[in-house]
Amino acid sequence: MNEQKAIDDVAYPSSAASNGMAAIGSKALQVAVKLLPGLALLIFWQWASGRLIKEIYVSKPTAVIARLYELFASGEIYPHLWVTGQELVLGYIIGVAGGVFAGYALGRSPRLARIFEPYVMAFYGIPKIALAPLFIIWFGIGIGSKVALASIMVFFLVFYNVFAGVRSVDRELVNLTLVMGANQRQLTYHVFLPAAAPFVMLGMRLAIPYSVIGVIVGEFTSSIQGLGLFIHEASSTYDPAGVFAGIVILLGFVTIANLIAGAIERRLLRWRTFSGSGPIDA
Repeated sequence: MNEQKAIDDVAYPSSAASNGMAAIGSKALQVAVKLLPGLALLIFWQWASGRLIKEIYVSKPTAVIARLYELFASGEIYPHLWVTGQELVLGYIIGVAGGVFAGYALGRSPRLARIFEPYVMAFYGIPKIALAPLFIIWFGIGIGSKVALASIMVFFLVFYNVFAGVRSVDRELVNLTLVMGANQRQLTYHVFLPAAAPFVMLGMRLAIPYSVIGVIVGEFTSSIQGLGLFIHEASSTYDPAGVFAGIVILLGFVTIANLIAGAIERRLLRWRTFSGSGPIDA
């Protein structure tokens, strides 16, 4: 069939070119449809600011763009970006690693799950934001307290997804693998980890905005540098353009992290077929 398609492409180049142009046009139309709501919102925002609501409360998008340019051109924002970026990366990595390890350990051991799950549930019920002052007392006003707060928020999301993924493995499949002579290491790498991988990736993606929340809340509470401190100072000085500029930068952090997580997910789960969406391409 592929040979016939290649022959047709050579024999009828205009048809192949027209099909390629049609595909490009279809993709361009899809992109335009996705961008249309955002563009409409920006146009309405630009018109409404200063008419329906005072600019001191909601600045125009053009003012936000100008503020962003000023921040990057002057270099004022770079120290804040560096500090917040460190806190996000460290908090996320620590939270994911701890969540995967604890979720897998409790998922594989019903005895450990019975002992520790009530404690995990009790601690999970505590509002994590309420822990920010305590972490500041323990770790100071540097990056340590923000990393701790972000990692604890990430931990629980990843933990429960990994725990559910490991517990969802078919017991008959495990028994069959053991009968075939698999040891615990082979059982881990060839049964439990592949089965739990979609749950792990889901937890990792869901945890991205929560890591940002943890870091920013910590910086709001007490900080020397960071985007949370920048936003807090901008709001204190009635600088809505600065506040929105900080929010846009945080949105950039989340978008980039989601793109990276999506690429990793497509790479690791390229074998998995989602209902209605087809296989994930590498």
